Amino acid sequence: MSTGPLRDEHVPAAVEVANAIAEADGSGQYVTLQDFSDTIADVDLVTDSLAVWRDGRLAGYGFVPPSHELGGQSIAQGKGGIHPRSRRAGLGGPLLDWQTSRARDQAADVMDVEVEAVNAGARALLADRDFRPVRYFKVMRRWYDDQPLSEPLVPTGFTTIGFEPSYDERLRLAHNEIFADSWGVSQKDEDDWRRWFTGNRAFRPAWSSVVLEGDRIAAYALGYEFPIDTELTGVRELWIGQVGTRHEYRGLGLARAAITAVLRAGQASSCARSSLGVDTGNPTGATHLYESLGFATVTSSVLHRLAVRAAPAVDAVRTHGPRDQRDR
Repeated sequence: MSTGPLRDEHVPAAVEVANAIAEADGSGQYVTLQDFSDTIADVDLVTDSLAVWRDGRLAGYGFVPPSHELGGQSIAQGKGGIHPRSRRAGLGGPLLDWQTSRARDQAADVMDVEVEAVNAGARALLADRDFRPVRYFKVMRRWYDDQPLSEPLVPTGFTTIGFEPSYDERLRLAHNEIFADSWGVSQKDEDDWRRWFTGNRAFRPAWSSVVLEGDRIAAYALGYEFPIDTELTGVRELWIGQVGTRHEYRGLGLARAAITAVLRAGQASSCARSSLGVDTGNPTGATHLYESLGFATVTSSVLHRLAVRAAPAVDAVRTHGPRDQRDR
């Protein structure tokens, strides 16, 4: 085994590792070269990345993006993993230890690592290093052939429209308002919003829905498409990345109307299924809503945390990205 910084020329091999992990663990979250490059764009590869080589092949990699601030605390994230064919060969422990060391060097208070629940080896390793499970997430899926879609029912006084650029800034502000007190959700500035949400190349305006009362945004659901998934699975999928309802409008069925409109748009575009991610600790009853719309759980993941410096408990910060943001 040998190690060294992850370099730009290693990205194709790292993509192969990432997609092999996605296949083995059933997450279905495949990446392209551009996806991976976007993910590491803010990472100092010389100091904050590590490539693990075995028998001349990239066996795994890890990186620690710049820490995020939430509630006055600094939170680092350990990203990466070991190729399934190289698991249980003693590579994951040193990689995780290196990431923890980098988190300390970044003066982080805690480090978070999220792994698929089925990856028993990774979960055991995290437990051995004193990481503790702090939050559980799941991916839910709905096949269009399973049951027919109803018409989106919108209460009197509300209208449903597709995404329009003129509403983009108002939508960002609504999103920040809706999730201001949500667990692990940071406020999105204009750059973050456009980079990871409505300006992301995976965003599909035609597969997105906004519910209005007059000219005020009451609820919304944003749709995305990842062609790499279709390429590797043969199935075209609509991913619902964000769903939100302003507090004063909850209980009126607006999120249901927004999601139904998005689902119908995906079906009209020949998608075979739709998926979304949800925080199981969500207090708004999102899981029950999705189940009532025909979604069923297909995978789950666990967010683990280690206090790398003595500090009070804080919320985690989820990774940016249309698939990683489980902002409900």
